[in-house]
Amino acid sequence: MLTSWLGADGNRRETIRRVAEDTMRLSLHVISKAGFGQELPWPNQDAQDGAFSDDTAPRGHSMSFAFALHFILQHTLLLIILPRWLLKNAPFSKWRRTYEAYDEWGRYMREMLADKRQEMELDTSKTYNDVISQLVEAQVQGKKDKSVSALTDNQVLGNSFVFILAGHETSANTIHFSMMFLALRPDIQRKLQEELDEIFQGRPISEWNYDRDLPRLFGGMVGAVMNEELRVIQPVIAIPKWVPPQSPQRLIVEEKEVTVPAGAIFELCTAAVHRNPKYWPHGSPQDPTTPYFPPSNPDNDLEEWKPERWLQPSPSSNHNDPNITLSSTPSTIPPTPTPTSTFTSTPSTDPLNISTTPSTSPHLFTPSRGSYIPFSDGHRSCLGRRFAQVEILVALAVIFSQYSIELAVDDTTDEEIDLMTPEDKKRVWKAAEKETNRIWMTKLKSRITLQIRGEERIGFRVRRRGEEKFFFPVSS
Repeated sequence: MLTSWLGADGNRRETIRRVAEDTMRLSLHVISKAGFGQELPWPNQDAQDGAFSDDTAPRGHSMSFAFALHFILQHTLLLIILPRWLLKNAPFSKWRRTYEAYDEWGRYMREMLADKRQEMELDTSKTYNDVISQLVEAQVQGKKDKSVSALTDNQVLGNSFVFILAGHETSANTIHFSMMFLALRPDIQRKLQEELDEIFQGRPISEWNYDRDLPRLFGGMVGAVMNEELRVIQPVIAIPKWVPPQSPQRLIVEEKEVTVPAGAIFELCTAAVHRNPKYWPHGSPQDPTTPYFPPSNPDNDLEEWKPERWLQPSPSSNHNDPNITLSSTPSTIPPTPTPTSTFTSTPSTDPLNISTTPSTSPHLFTPSRGSYIPFSDGHRSCLGRRFAQVEILVALAVIFSQYSIELAVDDTTDEEIDLMTPEDKKRVWKAAEKETNRIWMTKLKSRITLQIRGEERIGFRVRRRGEEKFFFPVSS
């Protein structure tokens, strides 16, 4: 992705307006490798296998694997709403193309399942790390053990598709919007880069260590950036829940007991709970005369992206004090764990502290249970939460350890910026800031997940660290 932006020599300096699309592609590549063990090529790169190239369909197929998967992810709503027979015979080419992609992806996956089973039969000692291999292995073991029900091929395919759908847009959007917010807050971007320097000490990416480095990313500024992005622009605005039949639920709400009837269907409004000043550290709006969204929270800053609020030294003592000063809160990186640390599902032994509880890292602000639900909550919360969080943390670390992201000021060239006075630089940057805020505040639309819809795109310029054109803190 970075090479496509900067060129093979790293010297390209054009404005990038396809970040949303490229982070989608990046996330798809990660899922394809981790989920299916298949490495997809970036556009204009050669694939080792034609089936997994971007545009070349192998014999017996009308689409490549990558194209079919990308197409069905772009048109998932059609697959959810319309029956297959209607898509197949519809007079609209996009509908028929959606069915074709769905059918092609299913055929690829069945071929992959057959190949995996054959591979496991030929080499029983080999271990597999991708998700599809784990599902096939469980399927094979289930057929051997007559006391349990083995997974069917359709169940394996269904779980695989849910894994792709759930993990694709959420991770991509979070990476995209985190880059946007960091471009809007150069001061936070500098702090994040300083922390990355302290964590990695100049080590190349090939020497980064999962057990050693991930907890420090999760418990420091990188984790705060991710958590705050998910608070402000949550993946979905409403999460459906239901009470099991014949099992009414008793709850304590504001010290009063209420009973939710059996079979009741309701929705958790993530946007509202993520902005409730009762549960979140907050201060005054950056500009009290012009709040971000006037109908909502005009007397606090919970509409604003401030990762500093996660860097509270005492998670529970001051979270509803309106007089806290966020900017003075220091960032502290959690200590390096021992190399023998492992990841398990229990809070006491999980260095990332990612479990069924709503807390994030113990080194960051811990929201009250139910007040932070970007991945839902409870026993039916997102099973891929840890996978998504690790993907986001690593992507941000790779990008910002090497580069800085700046807002594009397309009316001026780099040479013209170099000749500007500090006041002129601030003027053109403020114009870009205003346009960026206008786009994300007015163009966010929900289509399964929250995304910027329409033709408008936010422009960025990628700089090598040390070559930034705008280095002033946002407060100036």
